Amino acid sequence: MMRTLYSKFVWITLLIMLSSGTLGFMIVNTYYHQNLKEKNDEKNVLVAKSIVESINMANINELDPFLHSIGNTGYQLYIVNEDGEERAYGGEFRVEEINTSIVENVINGETYHGMREFPKETFITGYFSNELTNTVGVPFTYEGKKYALFQRPNIKFLFNEIHLLLGGLVVIMIILSVIAMLIVAKIMIDPLTKLTIATNRIANEDFHAELPVYQRDEIGQLADSVRNMAMQLDASDRYKKEFISRVSHDFQTPLLNIQGYAHLLKDGELSGNDHLKYVTIIQQESKRLSNVMKQLLVLTSFDQVNSRTKKEVFSLDIQLKEVIQKFRWLLDEKEISINIKIKPVNIYGESEMLEYVWENLLSNAIKYNRSPGQIHITLEESEECVIATIQDTGSGNKQTKYNQWTERFYREDEARSTQIEGSGLGLAIVQEVIQSHEGELSFESIEPHGTKVIIRLKKL
Repeated sequence: MMRTLYSKFVWITLLIMLSSGTLGFMIVNTYYHQNLKEKNDEKNVLVAKSIVESINMANINELDPFLHSIGNTGYQLYIVNEDGEERAYGGEFRVEEINTSIVENVINGETYHGMREFPKETFITGYFSNELTNTVGVPFTYEGKKYALFQRPNIKFLFNEIHLLLGGLVVIMIILSVIAMLIVAKIMIDPLTKLTIATNRIANEDFHAELPVYQRDEIGQLADSVRNMAMQLDASDRYKKEFISRVSHDFQTPLLNIQGYAHLLKDGELSGNDHLKYVTIIQQESKRLSNVMKQLLVLTSFDQVNSRTKKEVFSLDIQLKEVIQKFRWLLDEKEISINIKIKPVNIYGESEMLEYVWENLLSNAIKYNRSPGQIHITLEESEECVIATIQDTGSGNKQTKYNQWTERFYREDEARSTQIEGSGLGLAIVQEVIQSHEGELSFESIEPHGTKVIIRLKKL
């Protein structure tokens, strides 16, 4: 792929050079025809008239030597007398043909403006067309005979040496330009080659592939993006493996319990109390599996934007009071009192998802609280957002790793995880819901004991 890109770069550069050269030549050619052609004609008419004046004013015994000397100074001359005799001096004309009517008109006293009237040419500038018709003509008289003098600059004479220098300069410029272009192309494409190698290694799950590209340009930005992508893929890969391990553990334990107690029930040699006890355990483990599966499905829905429910305007204070009412029986059972300070607040969001947030947070506040204990719930508005807080009198402390609470399957105390029901997915879902509402979730440790959960949501 890089060779293809390299060759494309070379051919495109050469094409640009050729196109710009052609376009530049056409522009110069057009400029000559539009602006310089008539002036050049006038200038050469003056030169021709000065030659004629020199012939008329000077006492020239022989015309040929004089015109030869003029031709040798850089002019092409062509004379025709009234008898039709023709002679040429200086360089030869590439096309030595001219209409006889033009010659007769000049012999009879007219001035011929051949340079001005010369047809426009697209690729060969008229100034360089070495044709007899591309001249100026003036009349003169010598020894009683009428003549027509046609004259133009001898381009070959004038540019005999300089055109070699200019041609050599152009060739050297092209060669140096191509060499410089090849070097620049290699410098530009080498980082892309390294990027290709690195991305291929990343595609093969080598997320620690080196990428030695540190340019301060668009390619450097691309390299930084690839490095960041590799870091995120590495983190995602580690998380995926850890996620599978934890899901397997959370499924395996209740499945083993269900299998074990089902085997005991199959024996049939159980008392009524044991039979009821084992069936209850199987129901609890089944419920646990079901809860984990539901929470996994909720998390999956956040990765699939199209499956999300539509947002709507609803009363957040009413929803929060309804959730508290659902947990009344559990609060009474755990001997936990609840203090409520809720102001009427409307919010735009996903009602079902936010209801899950309050249910999860209140459930945790009860689950990890003391007995007897307290829970304080507030809902208020600031100038920029809606703030909800749920504070308990549980086991929170300054050493608690709050930033890890929202990780999927995170359990702060593995020993307690077997005593307190939970999958470690609840706060992860809460975090996803809050983020989907462009809000913030934070935790604070309360002295002497307890935890405060703070949710900030954007106002309607």
